[in-house]
Amino acid sequence: MPDFRAPIAVKAQIYRFAAKRFGKVSWKQKKVGRKMKNAFRKISMIVGCCLVGSLFSSYLPVDKPTNGKIKTLVIDAGHGGKDPGAVGKRFYEKDLALKIAIQLRRIMAENMPHVRVVMTRDDDVFVPLNERGSIAKESEGDFFVSIHCNALNDRSKFGTETYVLGTNPGQDNYRTIIAENEAILFEENYGEMYGGFDPSSPEGFIYFKLLKNAFRNESVRLGNKIQHQYSRRLGRKSRGVKQAPFIVLYHCGMPGVLTETGFISNYEEETFLGSDTGQIYIASSIYRAIKEYNMELGLPKDGSEN
Repeated sequence: MPDFRAPIAVKAQIYRFAAKRFGKVSWKQKKVGRKMKNAFRKISMIVGCCLVGSLFSSYLPVDKPTNGKIKTLVIDAGHGGKDPGAVGKRFYEKDLALKIAIQLRRIMAENMPHVRVVMTRDDDVFVPLNERGSIAKESEGDFFVSIHCNALNDRSKFGTETYVLGTNPGQDNYRTIIAENEAILFEENYGEMYGGFDPSSPEGFIYFKLLKNAFRNESVRLGNKIQHQYSRRLGRKSRGVKQAPFIVLYHCGMPGVLTETGFISNYEEETFLGSDTGQIYIASSIYRAIKEYNMELGLPKDGSEN
C-alpha cells in the first residue's frame, strides 16, 4: 500500500488540531499522550484516503452504459492454472468453478440461444483479475457472473452466498474477500498493476471507497434470484446477498455478481459440488435466475426480442 503518513506541513496542522482538542502540548515534548496519538492516526488515515484517491484515479474502470437486458453474458470461472483457489480434501476450487461454468454455458446455449456467452477461461489456465475485466468489457457484455467455492477453517460452515460490488461487507466476510482478492498475488508486478493494493491488508479496502454505486440495483436483483434458486430448487442453505470489494467485480465495468456455490471445506458440500449432478444443479439454478431476470424485463425466456 502507499505510505499513508501525512507530509510534514499536514502533520503540523494535525498537531495544532490535537492540541486544541485535547489540550496544549509542547512541540519539544518527546512523548505524546495516548489521546493525541489516536487523533493523529485517525486524521492521518483521512488525509491518506485523499492521497490514495488521487493515486488510484488512473486505475478506475470505464463504466459501460446498460439498458438492463442480458444479451451477452460473461461467465467467469474463478482462479485457474497456478492459482488453485480454495483447497478442499478432494478438490480444488479452480476445477469445480470451471466445471460449473462449462455446464452453465451448455445450458444457456440449449435454452437461451439468443444470449451470447463469453467465457473468461474454458481451460485450466491462469487469467489475471484485471484481464478478466478486460475480456468482459471488450466483449461488450451485459452481465458478469463469477463462479467460486468458499472455504473456512471451521468445517461446520455451509451454504451459498452471492456478492455484489460494495464497500460494506461486514466483519464476518473479510476472510472470504481476502481469499478471493489474493489471486492477484499470482500475477507478475501485481503491485504496479493495482496501484500498490495489498489484498491481505484491511487498509487495502480504501482502494474501493472510490467506487460508484453503478449497476448496484441490477446486480442485487440477479443476486437475489440466484440465491432464491439455490434455496428453492436445490434446498441449499442461503447465506444471502452481500456486498464485498472484489477486484474482479470492480474491473468488469458492468452489472456483476460473484457467487460462492458452497463450502468445499465442508465434507457434504464438497461432495455435492464435486459430483456431476451437483454441478448441473448449481449451473441450472444460475440459468433459471438469468431467465427470470430477462423475463421481468419483458424479454422472452430465450433472451430474444420480438
